[in-house]
Amino acid sequence: MNACLAGGWSFNGAVALTVLVGLGVILMARWVARQRHFPGRESFIVLHAGIFWWLAAAGLELAAQAPDCKVFWAGMAWPGIIGVPTFWAVFLWQYVNSIREPLRLRGFLLFSIGPVLASALALSNPWHQLFYGPGTLPVDDSPGAAIRYDHGPLFNAVAIYVYVFMFFCLAVVTRAALASRDLHRRHLLAFVLVTCVPWGANLGYVVFGWTLFGFDPTPFSFAFTLVAFTCLILGVRLFELLPVARHLLLEELPDPVLVVDPQRRVIDANPAALALAGGPGSWQGKALAAWPIYGERLDALLSAGGHEMLLIPGAAPRYFEVRSRDIERVTRGGTFVLGQMLYLRDITERHCGELKLAEALATSEERLRTITRLHEQLQEQALRDPLTGLYNRRHLGELFAREVARSQRERSPIALALIDLDHFKQLNDRHGHLAGDDVLRAVALHLTGNLRGSDAVFRIGGEEFLLLLPGATGEMAYARLQALCRELAEKALPTREGPLTVTLSAGLAVWPAQGQTLEELMQLADSALYEAKRNGRNRVCRLEASAAD
Repeated sequence: MNACLAGGWSFNGAVALTVLVGLGVILMARWVARQRHFPGRESFIVLHAGIFWWLAAAGLELAAQAPDCKVFWAGMAWPGIIGVPTFWAVFLWQYVNSIREPLRLRGFLLFSIGPVLASALALSNPWHQLFYGPGTLPVDDSPGAAIRYDHGPLFNAVAIYVYVFMFFCLAVVTRAALASRDLHRRHLLAFVLVTCVPWGANLGYVVFGWTLFGFDPTPFSFAFTLVAFTCLILGVRLFELLPVARHLLLEELPDPVLVVDPQRRVIDANPAALALAGGPGSWQGKALAAWPIYGERLDALLSAGGHEMLLIPGAAPRYFEVRSRDIERVTRGGTFVLGQMLYLRDITERHCGELKLAEALATSEERLRTITRLHEQLQEQALRDPLTGLYNRRHLGELFAREVARSQRERSPIALALIDLDHFKQLNDRHGHLAGDDVLRAVALHLTGNLRGSDAVFRIGGEEFLLLLPGATGEMAYARLQALCRELAEKALPTREGPLTVTLSAGLAVWPAQGQTLEELMQLADSALYEAKRNGRNRVCRLEASAAD
């Protein structure tokens, strides 16, 4: 900016032309603002504000003498350069589609992000040199010489952004022109021409290097735009024509559309609605409830105040999503409802897909539940002894860790006992292995039936069992094991070979007094078990930790 203050200014013919075009833009925007409302009016006014900004920056660039000042004003032009195609696209979309609802503030702010970001990139160019490259220099050494811009990658990215909106504008008006007839078509073809001129000038500047006064000719091409709009306004009453005839749009819609009056008489219907009803004759003015095939259902649905799905039965049932919108007229006396437009969106394919998806999901969920049950069963089977139903050694470590964690919180001991049936091999040899299996099952029932619910019984070997007694001290566990031992010796166990008796020997260890880990406790309990066997069996033995070393 200091370069602009020190470099001086020059008023010439190019600057004068820029000023005249800018004044024309202001007058055009002022005149439009005073007209009655038309679709896209607010966007049209913002569009002209962008054109004026662009022209103002262009005039200051032409008038500036210092090269740095010219580059500065070139950067300041970018809000207009980006804003013009952006709001030109918004205006054309609203105008061609007859959208009378003004663009909300949130929309204006959203569409302003591009212009603001492009301006920030251009004005910060001295720090990154990615918008205008190092080759951005005057064309010669004369004062006020035009600048030859070296377009960097950021410039090209912004240019692509601009051209996306440019092509969108052309696509919108071209499609609308092809869908129209007679006066509407000529009117929209004029829009196509007006849209092409400035964008053609811009493409010529960017691609072929065309200039006017050594400058981008795009803003000056808006002088043609002003003349063209003046002709359209005065010659064909631009803002008094319907952008696209409503009936033409209805003709093209593939879904049924009906227009009904407040008494629900059908006033208009598009070809899709007539075809769905079987092509009724003399249909105009007929009550909706008397409309063939689906009128009665549709009338009942509207009476219920719903926007639900409408089913039309037949050889191949069809499903429609019903949407209704009031047709209103706003006058000084208030708002009057003239009728309703009913839009039937064909969702047969989507609905059938949803039904199939729901069925597939239900099948998948059932399979998942079955797999989960089987997995739980397999997991349970893997943790239990198939003969006795007791937990096996695989589950012992996990349960012991949980009990230790709980006992640490509650500051309580855990008793662990190893049990071995006395002379079990001789019993197998004398009565057979099947009778031995019966004995093992009976012993398992005896142990589980005489312990607390918090205690756990494991089968860890052929005739070896392990008891885990949470919360039991050494004395309590010893007394409980003595009772188990005595009751088993006095009890006849039922087997296929008849009642048999068996005794047990047990070794006892207590956590944490006699060991911190499962391995330490089992080693101590095993030593105590062998001591019980050496002392005559059919007894319980408890050793101190030092005795097991």
